[in-house]
Amino acid sequence: MKKHRLFFLLPILLGGILFGCKKYEQKPLEQDPAYIRVFNNLTFNVDFLNNTQSPPFLTFLMDPEVDAAGIPNNAGIIGDYLGTRQLYSTSYPINEGNSSVGNGTLSESGQPNPPLGYPMNYEYPGNAHVLTAPVINGFDLSSWAQIPSGKHRIMFVVRPQSNTAFKDLGSVQRGSILIDTTINIEKGEVYTLEVVSRDLDNSKYGLYVRKEEFIHKAFDDNRLYAGFVNLSGKTPEQNKYGTAYFPEKVRITTTYNICIDALSTSSSSYYVPLAGYDNTYYTTLSSKFDQSISYLPLPMLPQSAFFYQGVLRTYSPPVTQVGQKTGTMPYVSFNLLDADLPVTSPTGYKIDCWTDPAVFNNYVIRNPVSTPNLNLVINSDNHFRVYSTVNIFEMVYNRVYLMQIKRGIDQIPQN
Repeated sequence: MKKHRLFFLLPILLGGILFGCKKYEQKPLEQDPAYIRVFNNLTFNVDFLNNTQSPPFLTFLMDPEVDAAGIPNNAGIIGDYLGTRQLYSTSYPINEGNSSVGNGTLSESGQPNPPLGYPMNYEYPGNAHVLTAPVINGFDLSSWAQIPSGKHRIMFVVRPQSNTAFKDLGSVQRGSILIDTTINIEKGEVYTLEVVSRDLDNSKYGLYVRKEEFIHKAFDDNRLYAGFVNLSGKTPEQNKYGTAYFPEKVRITTTYNICIDALSTSSSSYYVPLAGYDNTYYTTLSSKFDQSISYLPLPMLPQSAFFYQGVLRTYSPPVTQVGQKTGTMPYVSFNLLDADLPVTSPTGYKIDCWTDPAVFNNYVIRNPVSTPNLNLVINSDNHFRVYSTVNIFEMVYNRVYLMQIKRGIDQIPQN
């Protein structure tokens, strides 16, 4: 089996997504494989509101080997140095998006933060050279690792932020077990595993396991799709200090924004809503930690909508400043409101899906939230083409994580 890797390159002029392809020789497939992907959703700020939380630096263990005291010292699979996930992830590995060696990120002003100084993986398998999922239902799923199906014991251990590999840590450190559970993995299915906070005030954590249903669904090639899930635990008491968290029930509306070039200037872009998509009701989330996600359609605009005078339109920067032009690319925005309040309540949590995916994770993003554009721009031999995607928005307390699933892999030229 050959594993395909697709990498982002940062274009200087156009800001689009450019892909190359690299292949790794792999061993034969498992006889009855299933596929997993692992995220760490824990965040940690050292302040008086969060000083009882567990630090979010973990080791993921599948089928751990333990000593007589029950302390793990090895495992069938080890996903080490697992830090808090990045806000944007894709269904295929991105070098910049899945692992790093502690080079830091850019602040909102674009200045580099100090290096962290230790290895960091933002998910498992990330960029690890492991057997991965094949194309299923037209989706590139190479961000999911192949494992034997069946029952597996899963552990997450809180580890120190250092260069020391898990197996070389002392027994006390290896024994700091945050989660210890058993799950059953069905043959041929695709699973996403996420460490979540159930109750921050009382330091209760758990494992959220979602069997991905999108691999079994029929999607229209001429539509975008987006689904939402609320993975926030009990609202913390710190909410009384003014921190904004998602409500228990979330009402979501959507707007599709189209740039009007004739009314735009060199310093500002003039957008109007697409007919039928002006703060239009989209869906309501009435519960948390749902195992099933409803994927609702959005328009897929014609290719011409993404170009102006033959040139690819521009994305909005990840962090916009007052008076800064917000690009000209068509984009979708969502408003997330408290469903228990009247529709006339103030605007809630706004998500603008307008940013270039190639640079998004390099920045620290604040409210109002921005995410990468839901339309995937691919360059093949200097010819740009726009593809639709399936998008999963995961709401975690006061953050929104976007997982973008690439479609039509069989239609995209492979170099």
